[in-house]
Amino acid sequence: MQCPYKSLVRKHEWQRLAVIAWLLTVAAADVYDVVMPYYLAPKGCKCMPWTSVNPSNGTEQARIDSYWLNGYPPPDAESKCALPAASAGRYECDGCTVDTVWNSFLGPWCYCEDADPAGRGSPSGHEAYCQPPIGVPEQINLQLASSDTVVVSFVTFDANNSSDIRAEAMLGESKDAMSTVTGVSHRYTQLSETEHNNYVLHFVKFGPLKPRQQYFYMVRSQDNSGGNDTGYWSDTFNFRAPYGSGETRVASYGDMGHSLHNCMANVYRDCLEGKVDAVLHMGDHAYDMGQGGDKRGDSYMNAFQRALTACPWIPVIGNHEGNDGDNTARFLNMTFGESGFGLTGIHSTATTALGELLTKGTMFAAATHGSGAPSYTSRYFSVDIGLIHFANLDLNGGAADIAPETAQMQWLHNDLESVDRSVTPWVILTCHFPLYEDGTANNMRASAAYYTGEEAEKYTTSGHNFVARHCDEKGVCEQSVGEFQASIQGYLDPVLHQYKVDVFNSGHIHMYNSNWPICYNTTSNASSICLDPWDGSEIKSFVDPRGTVHVTDGNGGVPGVVGTYAVSNTSCTQPWCRAQSQGAGYGRWITSDAMTLRYEHVQNSDGNVSDAWEIKRGI
Repeated sequence: MQCPYKSLVRKHEWQRLAVIAWLLTVAAADVYDVVMPYYLAPKGCKCMPWTSVNPSNGTEQARIDSYWLNGYPPPDAESKCALPAASAGRYECDGCTVDTVWNSFLGPWCYCEDADPAGRGSPSGHEAYCQPPIGVPEQINLQLASSDTVVVSFVTFDANNSSDIRAEAMLGESKDAMSTVTGVSHRYTQLSETEHNNYVLHFVKFGPLKPRQQYFYMVRSQDNSGGNDTGYWSDTFNFRAPYGSGETRVASYGDMGHSLHNCMANVYRDCLEGKVDAVLHMGDHAYDMGQGGDKRGDSYMNAFQRALTACPWIPVIGNHEGNDGDNTARFLNMTFGESGFGLTGIHSTATTALGELLTKGTMFAAATHGSGAPSYTSRYFSVDIGLIHFANLDLNGGAADIAPETAQMQWLHNDLESVDRSVTPWVILTCHFPLYEDGTANNMRASAAYYTGEEAEKYTTSGHNFVARHCDEKGVCEQSVGEFQASIQGYLDPVLHQYKVDVFNSGHIHMYNSNWPICYNTTSNASSICLDPWDGSEIKSFVDPRGTVHVTDGNGGVPGVVGTYAVSNTSCTQPWCRAQSQGAGYGRWITSDAMTLRYEHVQNSDGNVSDAWEIKRGI
């Protein structure tokens, strides 16, 4: 049906399509420029056209031009607020606040015209952050809930602190035949107070969907408290629905912020071209979402919106989310589409954002769907797409999170037992922290607290830093990396063996590391590279693997990472290590049957595949 609605944004639809066409002519590399036409100039500012920011000063114009990806603004920039790509995250480090406006740390900005104090008719100017509009959807993203369900999430800054705000969407197989779908909304109390605005999160369920069908949608927030229809519609977006069978393609990486050399543009292009149908982000988002009064997270999600409105994603928690802002609450709120929420009777007396989530009723989405078991939390959950079952863990608490008596470990056993391998033949277990990674294995005597914390990553654009563990005067030492690794391996290796998990995929270490299959010995309770049962030789092959393949993809684009890249098959030190690389990149998991699972490692800098291999069965 055609719904009568008012739209602030229809006039911008042609510009959006023009920019998409323009992007496809640009080489795939790094992040993209983002223009945000609905953001408002800061008070007292008149935004200058990006192509004439200071007519009397060519050097100043050249400086501003250099902040855009191609050395000049895209076609629709005009005088609108924007997040230019080439300056995004410039000079940042992991966990640092480097707020110079032009690096887009706190969001979109523009160049303000200043009055000429000398009255000579030669205006000067300065950069300033723009302000979010009231009631206009932003940070729009699709969260993968099951093989036939996605949840669209978005944020609005609303004028009233109303309890009668409702999320609404239009969904259809064409732009001209979209029907109304309603969802739920909840005011995020802490961010509302921090950002001095009514910060409202919205979630609308799309499903059940037809497999691989193209869908069109738009979203808005409605405040019905005053009897007026106040919500503005977003642009119209489109996506391919998930599926439960057939060729399966998923992008995979961890550790990505809003900085120049990240994988957003490549993932977006992959989605448009059908190279991937979903995006798995294995923790450490934005660096950090809670910085700058939480506006860093807003900036990151607005930059990522272009990709995540076209491809649903699977966001996993990392150590930065565990330590960030209000201690996991922002991540849990943002990923509510994974953990589920009630469609009716949504009322709560909770006083915190986390409490708000925990007291909600009937659940749906990734935490309740798929062939696995429900978890009812986005800290750990599973989801199927096509031929792959993804089980995603939270190890921020180390072994204490996965001890046999914990809810997470009990859930994991129930989940993996429930997988029907005749329907979903491939099982990938993911977590932010790796179990087996070459550099980590070389630093077993280092400090575990430093390894799992954020200081170790602060200036590490590739790899990871380690420091010696501290011991007191009595010789009592803090936990070492070796002890930390042994504790999580001790709980998870038997699980990988018992359920024949194909791949353990992780992030945290800011590089790529792929390993030969690792086998668990049920007699010795030890794990090592798989050995030939006949002659005891090491098996360096992915044909009919007898163990799990471990892959670390921990540099989707950390702050400060450079655009250079290299893969080495000779720098490994551990017997099970196959290859590793410096630089920013991401993986692609591809399969069309139960016999072959292909991995491709893609460089952010140019979109080229720098490493590829296949797990083969039945050979």
